[in-house]
Parts: sequence; C-alpha cells; structure tokens
Amino acid sequence: MAFRIPDKAKQWFKHIQHKNSGFELEFDSYYFCLVLGISKGKKQSLPNAETTEFVQQFPNEYKPNRHLIIAMFLNAELKSLGISLEERSALNKQLTRLIDPISATGLSEEGMREMNRYAYGGFRELQNQFLEPPRTLDGFLVEYYQFLNT
Repeated sequence: MAFRIPDKAKQWFKHIQHKNSGFELEFDSYYFCLVLGISKGKKQSLPNAETTEFVQQFPNEYKPNRHLIIAMFLNAELKSLGISLEERSALNKQLTRLIDPISATGLSEEGMREMNRYAYGGFRELQNQFLEPPRTLDGFLVEYYQFLNT
C-alpha cells in the first residue's frame, strides 16, 4: 500500500504545483489535504479506481518529519475511535493494527488506507471551502491557513 491521491486532486492543484515554487511535489498536495483532514476530523473512502498511487514512502523532503506526520495521524485515528492513551489494551490493539515498523512508510496496509482516507476527507473539505481551484500559491496558503484555524 502506498500514498494515494484522488485523481481530481491532481487537477485541482495543477495551477499552484510548479517546479521551484516550493509546492512542486505531489506529496505537497497530499500533505495539505492530510493535515486538513486530520485537523477537521474528516475522512472519507474513495475507490482505488479514482485515485493514483504516487509514492510508496515519504519523499526525502518529508522524511525528517515522517514521525510527526504519523503521530498526528495516530492521534486523530485514536480520537475518532474514542480511545484514550490510558486504555492500554485498546491502544496497543490499534497501534498494532495501524503500524508496521518494517514497511517503507512505518504504517501497515490498514494504516495507509486510513491515512489516505484522511487525505481524501481533507481534499473534500478544500473543495467545499474554495469556490474554485486555487490559481496562486500565495492565495491558497492564506485561505488554507484561515480555514485550518476556524
């Protein structure tokens, strides 16, 4: 299992994803969607036929922060399941289900599937918030920041 992005998201971000813009990796789009999905507690399933597998591990630019990204995901997932950190048995069961320390991402197949669901949920939130796809990176970042903090 790998990182997957909805085909519609590739089209939606096309105007702001350029070389040398600081927003050039497909993972940049994925990351913005994921953070929004996690922060808003939104996740949604999407058939694999409507997504593209674009990378099987964290890109080099994101590797230093991969543990933080995974921790944000795990925190959101445990919260959505109503599991507190004091519930050791339930916590261990979910961590075993979601984590695979020998995989390229550090997540199990189920963990990757759930993380991708948060990214898709975040993308759907972006589509609902923005009247149209972003045309400039600056404009997107300002509106994204404002939406993230509401």
